[in-house]
Amino acid sequence: MKPNCLARWRTHFLAAVLLSCCAPLARASQVNYVVHVSLDGLGAKYLQFYVTNAPAQFPWFNWLITNGASTMNARCDYDISETVPNHITMFTGRPVSQPLGMPNTVHHGYPSNFPSVNATVHLHGNTNVPYKASFFDVAHDFGRTTAFYASKTRLRICDQSYDATNGALDTEGVNNGTDKIDFASVVDSSGTSVSNLVNTLVLNLSSSTPTNYSFIHISEPDLTGHSFGWGSANWSNAVRNVDLQLGRIITCLTTNALLIDDVALIVSADHGGFGTSHTTASLLTNYTIPFFLWSPATPPNIDVYSLFANRGNPGTSRVDWVAIPQPIRNADGGNLALSLLGLPPIPGSFAVPIFGATNVTMNVARATNGTHTIWWPGTANAFVLESASSLGTPTSWQTISNGVVNNGGMLTYSVTNLGSQFYRLRKL
Repeated sequence: MKPNCLARWRTHFLAAVLLSCCAPLARASQVNYVVHVSLDGLGAKYLQFYVTNAPAQFPWFNWLITNGASTMNARCDYDISETVPNHITMFTGRPVSQPLGMPNTVHHGYPSNFPSVNATVHLHGNTNVPYKASFFDVAHDFGRTTAFYASKTRLRICDQSYDATNGALDTEGVNNGTDKIDFASVVDSSGTSVSNLVNTLVLNLSSSTPTNYSFIHISEPDLTGHSFGWGSANWSNAVRNVDLQLGRIITCLTTNALLIDDVALIVSADHGGFGTSHTTASLLTNYTIPFFLWSPATPPNIDVYSLFANRGNPGTSRVDWVAIPQPIRNADGGNLALSLLGLPPIPGSFAVPIFGATNVTMNVARATNGTHTIWWPGTANAFVLESASSLGTPTSWQTISNGVVNNGGMLTYSVTNLGSQFYRLRKL
């Protein structure tokens, strides 16, 4: 289902106020499609050497750098550099473990890299949070189509935690059911067989009905790293194969008329590696990952850190979850994707990257039955949400406090019936 773009209808329902005289950094314009790629074990320290010293061998990674925003200095989870916990972190926007001094409702609490057959993040993770919402919850509940492609069966926990049995009720607009993932393919794939998984995604992206939010996990180069070592000749060849698969995806995004200027691509990794392992979360090569963003509004060839008000390059430091500012993490990808789709952040999520610098803007998304969610960055408590039935009387604006929820630094407010009401942010 096509989203209802804010720019197309806001003037009929909403008075949105931009509360800064400063020019903002580049913002992401809303798109209807996002492809979110997780490259298992792609250590940024090695990749940076490859793209710098042998660019012709890695043309599509260099294409992402040249045509979008990127960094070779993003981070995985602070405590655990393993595949399954980090992918649950990507899905939920939550740390694996409880950060020091923070409430016990912040983390998802699933540290195992080898889930049991019927495990879910809800029952076997942090029980202080009975249901850990995912990016697929938000996309699905707001009427977008979703797809999950994974090349390790261990990641089935990410599918079955949000299936018809274990997914939450849809509380936004028309009831789209509890199954948050419309299509899922979770099979063990390695080497050249990874192309078969990409084939399925490419077929969808080339069709007349591409999925709105597609997440694909590619197991190489993790498997080769465990067999031959990170940075080995075999490993670099595995990364070259990954580069080829990225090229196939990018070609689809830039040739399907439905997607041109209406799609964004996010690429990151779950962890890096050293030798034939990545279990030590304190190693620089294990916790340092790349992060790429390409979208219609993303300036070419820039540092992705320059896009966000609440993210800062950590240098070589291993930065915990309580540091300010946070580094860009793989956990940021989900809420970044939702922002690009014009949707609010994952309920209860902790990792919420905020576009811009000193500007604060109000965003809105409409569900299919007319329910609306309004959200804005909660940088300090410097702004309040107000509503009025008329723009003609300045004294008619009333402050809204009940129902405003803080989702990891992003404030949200849901309106059952917007009607002719106007909304604005006011600086305190």
